[in-house]
Amino acid sequence: MSAFVSWSGGKDCMYAMHRFLLQSELTVSHLVNMCDETGLKSGSHGLDSALIKAQAEQLNIELIQSPTSKGQYRTNFIAAISELKNRGVTNGIFGDIYLDAHREWIEEVCGEVGVTPVFPLWGMDTSMLPEWFVADGFKSMVVSVKKTKLGKEWLGRIIDKKFLSEMKSLLGIDLSAEQGEYHTFVFDGPLFTKAVAFESGDKWEDESHYYLGLKVIP
Repeated sequence: MSAFVSWSGGKDCMYAMHRFLLQSELTVSHLVNMCDETGLKSGSHGLDSALIKAQAEQLNIELIQSPTSKGQYRTNFIAAISELKNRGVTNGIFGDIYLDAHREWIEEVCGEVGVTPVFPLWGMDTSMLPEWFVADGFKSMVVSVKKTKLGKEWLGRIIDKKFLSEMKSLLGIDLSAEQGEYHTFVFDGPLFTKAVAFESGDKWEDESHYYLGLKVIP
């Protein structure tokens, strides 16, 4: 028996997998990454899909990238995990911490397929999770921020003790960014064979977020 991880490329899915592997006898066989309709961008964080592929390569875990529109997300996610169920995958790992509505959605779709959802970070202290993530040796960079919460000067910041100290001084910010204050790309840590080689690119924005483009270095 094995498990898949619902994968965005960010800190929460990475740390959820890490905690799961410490606590479970199951292995992680697949990463499931939902992309935009073109398949070129990761759906949740807007990361170049090549970055996700580079992560999977250094983690030595098989990657499934499923292109989808927002309207077809549920259908395509169910299709992806149904295929894994047919291959003998029994559990799905998710990085949610406290959003009940999202957990209920996950439990519903996993229930339809017959996969058991696991939430290794659920109910944990969001003020401490990033501290543990850093202490356990993971390295990540901020790749997007919500305009109503943070300025674009936070783009490209490495999640470290200095970052967390500065973030704690801000009002109305969940340190774990469970409300979407910022998103990250994890490029190194104890589960990696070696760090993902990448470089920073252009910054851009839409109505709600600032973004930093990253590019894999071959």
